[in-house]
Amino acid sequence: MYKFSLFLCLGLCLLGCQEAPDSWELLSPNANIKVELRQEEGADAKRLMYSVSLKGDSAYRLVVQPSALGIEREGAVFDRDLRYQEARFLEEQAVQYEMKTGGWKTYQNKFTEAQIDFVNAEGQPISIQLRAYDNGMAFRYHFPSSPGGADTVVLVKENSEFHLGPGNFWGHPYDTITKYTPAYETYYSTALPIGTEAPTAKNGWAFPLLFETQNGWALVSESGLDGTHGGSHVHGQCQGGSYRIKYAEAEEAMGLHSNQQKSVLPMSTPWRFITLGNELKDIVESHLVTDLAAPSKLTNTDWIQPGVASWSWWSDNDSPQDYKRLLPFVDVAQQMGWNYSLVDANWNRMKNGSLEQLAKYAQTKDIGLLAWYNSGGPHNTVEEAPRDLMLDADMRKQEFERLQKMGIRGIKVDFFQSDKQAIIQQYIDLLEDAATYQLLVNFHGCTLPRGWRRTYPHLMTMEAVRGGECYIFAPEYPTRGPAHISALPFTRGVVGPTDYTPGGFSNNNHPHLTTHGFELALPFLIESGITHMVEKPAALQSLPDFAQELLRELPVVWDETRFIAGYPGKEAVLARRKANKWYISGINGEAKSKALDVDLSSLLEGSASISIIRDGQKVDDLILEKKQLDQTPLRLDLPAYGGFVILADAKSS
Repeated sequence: MYKFSLFLCLGLCLLGCQEAPDSWELLSPNANIKVELRQEEGADAKRLMYSVSLKGDSAYRLVVQPSALGIEREGAVFDRDLRYQEARFLEEQAVQYEMKTGGWKTYQNKFTEAQIDFVNAEGQPISIQLRAYDNGMAFRYHFPSSPGGADTVVLVKENSEFHLGPGNFWGHPYDTITKYTPAYETYYSTALPIGTEAPTAKNGWAFPLLFETQNGWALVSESGLDGTHGGSHVHGQCQGGSYRIKYAEAEEAMGLHSNQQKSVLPMSTPWRFITLGNELKDIVESHLVTDLAAPSKLTNTDWIQPGVASWSWWSDNDSPQDYKRLLPFVDVAQQMGWNYSLVDANWNRMKNGSLEQLAKYAQTKDIGLLAWYNSGGPHNTVEEAPRDLMLDADMRKQEFERLQKMGIRGIKVDFFQSDKQAIIQQYIDLLEDAATYQLLVNFHGCTLPRGWRRTYPHLMTMEAVRGGECYIFAPEYPTRGPAHISALPFTRGVVGPTDYTPGGFSNNNHPHLTTHGFELALPFLIESGITHMVEKPAALQSLPDFAQELLRELPVVWDETRFIAGYPGKEAVLARRKANKWYISGINGEAKSKALDVDLSSLLEGSASISIIRDGQKVDDLILEKKQLDQTPLRLDLPAYGGFVILADAKSS
């Protein structure tokens, strides 16, 4: 916990120095963000409200309208008639850290912080902790130890809301409860009016939420889940632009475990954060989700190696059950210069060999194996195996020790289907035990990233996205997928690694409408600590030599990421730098051709030589074009559902 310095009231209270202030103001270090907290008289009680403003050219503009705060514990209410006790303000703080994966070599941000202490009508204490970053804000509730009071509390409901004015909204529904859901795998919407109700068959809207208002852009999500609290989403009814926090659904995890939060005092809720900006660039290039997360718990990270993996399951679902059908995927990983090969579900039923034999074979090729597991347990009924090994601590550690001795490099754990506190704790336990045995981790059928990659740097990637697997299952995916994918860099991709599983150039059950240029752009556009390439060896080897070479050199950890152009659901262009080379990738998410003017002047010298890999005349054609860049924006003609990758040397410093 930070130590706070107690300032004099003068200048800190909007209403001046008085014995019991009812409003407070917090400015970000560069004064770009202004957070106001106020107690307002309502029809039946005094309520605590916050609002957030963004500095424009000449004045602050209100982006987050006055929004309610409040929370309820078992036997105690903290959402009305709170009595002010004390306000403490923390002077400017700088955050700087590095991670093993992600879009930047170094992460930097600055913030100021305030803690406003209250008691409720019964005299029970609560604190509102606020942070104002140069590109956003965050808040959470803190319950201190209560001398003579209960050591354990149960949070039954949170009444926090995010109230946005008129504008556009992008979200994906928090799914209904089925054998395989919820798993954050619904489609991102195209632009909807702010306040649009979630589909009636779904359980509200899931994080992150993206808003375009007349006063600026905002992205809302949460960070800092440590096992003492479950994950949250928002209610589906959000009339007037009021999005209210909702805990996990009671029916999740087969109805096991409470969907309330039980914790020992002192305790803090997760951070609810809002990234703010005047432009989409401010959203796409933000990283509040890890800025708010706890620093790394690992002292030795030398063994953590991000990379690219081949994956047999997408093109041959039953291949993990046959040793001989897996060998070509180990071989192609070596041929492509990749690090890993993923052995997916049901490998414990393997014939013609075993995982141990495959691990030995892979070691002769200098390829690390990653092994799939079912997270269940009684909290799911999915039959895919191995299962019943990831829940009990002793069984899990025994299995991890066996994998380590075999030389297995990592695990993929699937089918969690719940944000309840007990399941969030299972994620944490898995991460901590995997670190002990130096195993990389990939979560699938899982919750949303909430900053864990900073705390546990061996967490390589998480699914939590409707991804490339849907070409197998969903007949509508070829038509709905492109717009959904082109929304991801502005939404899901902002909050953490995304295991979309790209690289499907051939067709699988439901044929692509996207071009080869679109598919080639995805592993550069979508960031993941391990990028799982789904294609079968023959299809990879049929790509032009220049495309194969590009995939051989595919970086997965970047020194810098910049937004270049785009609009959610229509098109997306990002630039990522590794050492002195820029990889600029873009996709067209619409069923119509278009011309994009791509301004690369901030990245490249005025007369830079660039290589463009783009679509030819047919959807499966790729062509390589080399040209000299002049000072004007580069015009690119994209076919419907097309894409490109540009390679160029960065400006000399």
